[in-house]
Amino acid sequence: MPVPAIKSLSILAASALLPFTACVAQKAEKASQPITLVAADARLTPEQVRADIELAREAFSRVHPGYTRYATETEMDALWQSIIDRAEAQGGMSLAEFYLAAELALVAIRCDHTKAELPKALREARAGKALYLPMRWRIVEGRAFVEAGAEGQGLNFGDEILSIDGRSMDQLFAEVSGFIPVDGYTNWTRPTGMTASLEFMGGAVDHFGALLWDVPSSATLILRNREGEVRTASVDRMDFDAWSAMNSAGGQVSNFKDAATFERISDDVAYLRVDTFVNYRDPVDPATIYEPIFKALQDEGQTTLILDLRKNGGGSSDASYGLLENVLTQDYAPRKGMFAKTLDLDGIRQHLWTWDKRALDPNPLGFSKQDDGTYALRSFVSDDLRTLKPAKYAFGGDLIVLTSNSNSSGSTNFISWMTEMGRATTVGEKTGGSKEGPTAGIQFTLTLQHSGVRMRLPFFHVKNNVASFEKGLGITPDVPAPMTVEDFLEGRDPAMEAAIALASAG
Repeated sequence: MPVPAIKSLSILAASALLPFTACVAQKAEKASQPITLVAADARLTPEQVRADIELAREAFSRVHPGYTRYATETEMDALWQSIIDRAEAQGGMSLAEFYLAAELALVAIRCDHTKAELPKALREARAGKALYLPMRWRIVEGRAFVEAGAEGQGLNFGDEILSIDGRSMDQLFAEVSGFIPVDGYTNWTRPTGMTASLEFMGGAVDHFGALLWDVPSSATLILRNREGEVRTASVDRMDFDAWSAMNSAGGQVSNFKDAATFERISDDVAYLRVDTFVNYRDPVDPATIYEPIFKALQDEGQTTLILDLRKNGGGSSDASYGLLENVLTQDYAPRKGMFAKTLDLDGIRQHLWTWDKRALDPNPLGFSKQDDGTYALRSFVSDDLRTLKPAKYAFGGDLIVLTSNSNSSGSTNFISWMTEMGRATTVGEKTGGSKEGPTAGIQFTLTLQHSGVRMRLPFFHVKNNVASFEKGLGITPDVPAPMTVEDFLEGRDPAMEAAIALASAG
């Protein structure tokens, strides 16, 4: 499949900023009582903007191993310079405007691990503010539907959302989706991040919307119910803590220790769902989760396992490797290597933070320099480069893996390994992430001096042990089974139905 054509990144960034500029201009005209984030209006001088952008450009161009994987150096330079030029032309920038412009520049790198986090001033300004829509909602085939509404809001499952605060859904998606980072050319993954995300403070509509538009404490929704009747509803927004609790109650899992669900479907077929590999917030030994499950599979003699990774966006290597060891039938090395762009952090080290302090002053003895100028991490330095062996109760039967556009990073890596070994049949939707391997591993946090904006900066290009891949793409399932509007409204699960049919057919 040929790589999709893309426009010049500078053109894309400029077009993405147009709705932002228009929204700022409309603020004074909107007749509502908006919730004000005073910190968002804090001003940065042109000199402060220049200093922060020059630091970001230096750090990313020197360190990010995928900086020119999809963009060119010239295109990235133009994006950074456009922010400086805009600040000088208008006598500075508000903190909100700077954050949004910086995020657009990072999105152009096309790495899902590369993004801007809110500075402390904006995070604190959001505390306790009713900025979040009181519902769980989902985008299916380009249309938005309520999955569940907060109590007392009058929102029902299946209500189609036609507009929010006067913006049609097409308009809203156009204004917000450009701020959502994706790997390579997997733009179809953006709808997942529109409605809910653990990576930002809410989904993109809530997270970025509070900086793009006036946000009244009561949102006006135009809805169409399942009978086709259209109505207008006024619903009370909620604060971030209440929003998080509502999404957690709906099954959004943030820690690996809570992520596994195991069921017996029949005498021959079992089902295992693992919703995240994130095992660094509240870590556990993955064996304590997996071993009882796979021992039960062996003891009970199930011959087919349906492995559901559709909610899994990735996470920690130990959690994904632990699962891999339990479905291996032979030894396998998941990685070809991990490659750093530079070992020289002089001049920027003081602005970086990471959980692995060795990365702040990397020992050259732990790397070998490659012909292309990169530095390959030696295998004895990291467990991520080891060869895995089948676990004690490793499952050797038929394996069906359910995929979705929520897959990225570690979950796409896992699916890549399965397909490479011919170990599984994949069923569901096209994934995000990169079959080749992401720019990930150790993550730096770069904190800009004047704005306080924090930027995630990967240190390694992690290359998966796969023989072939399509540049910029994840995995296309063996058996496509996407969710349709009809399936969603009728409560059907086409991927699960296809998997059970496969299992039944042997």
